[in-house]
Amino acid sequence: MTTVISIKSKDGIILASDSQGTSSKVKTTIKKVFKINSHAGIGASGDSSHIELFVDELRQNLQNEIELESGFRTQMYSIMTNLHRIYNYNHSFLCGYSGARLFFTPVSLVAIKPKNGDSCLYRMGFGTTGKNNEISPYLYKVNNDFVSIGSGSTLARLVLTQQDRLYSTLNRKLGDLSTENSVGIAVYIINEVKQLDLETGGKTQVAIIDCDGYRELSFDEQTKCHQMMTVNLFSSLNEYFSNKDKTDKIIKYLFPYD
Repeated sequence: MTTVISIKSKDGIILASDSQGTSSKVKTTIKKVFKINSHAGIGASGDSSHIELFVDELRQNLQNEIELESGFRTQMYSIMTNLHRIYNYNHSFLCGYSGARLFFTPVSLVAIKPKNGDSCLYRMGFGTTGKNNEISPYLYKVNNDFVSIGSGSTLARLVLTQQDRLYSTLNRKLGDLSTENSVGIAVYIINEVKQLDLETGGKTQVAIIDCDGYRELSFDEQTKCHQMMTVNLFSSLNEYFSNKDKTDKIIKYLFPYD
């Protein structure tokens, strides 16, 4: 499996993941963050062949710059419905099942910067819905400042929540931070999960989607962002720790009893 996270910043959206894959119980290096077009990117979890097929389909159908978020949402759901029909519904019928089964199962986070509108993030995949557990594609907008998917998602979400709480003590949200600061947090979180989740490993992959478009960051760029994040955080906390009452407030907020 994998760990993919997304963090919203003041100016855009960060996608980050590990790069470990497993083939015949052998650890491999695979890509999990992809460029769809000049202003759209995807971070995906699941079978690597399914991810490649999904990414290829998106690239073919989303070649042009996205004008409006509503247009993207309509087009994306149409793409997913078509993939579901071919790889889940029709394949289930050919295999003799009376209803659809999940043969095609990638889960992804897609970040876009429409030409007219702010950057936005969507989570999408294929699963069951309703009281009859009908198999269907799903697509919904992520309104939180962060989200995670994959085998290490629970661990990542815990660290993300702690980071969110930390910045809340400074009267800031993760979504208020600069892109560079958010990249530093994303790199830290992926590296933390690598220590605890056996299915998460390899190099950390990071991409930014903002007004300048989609771009991936090198290891050196990731390192600089991480250093910038720690320096900024030290400066902010140092100001608070110089005051006893503020220090007491931060400690209680970071380590709540209930």
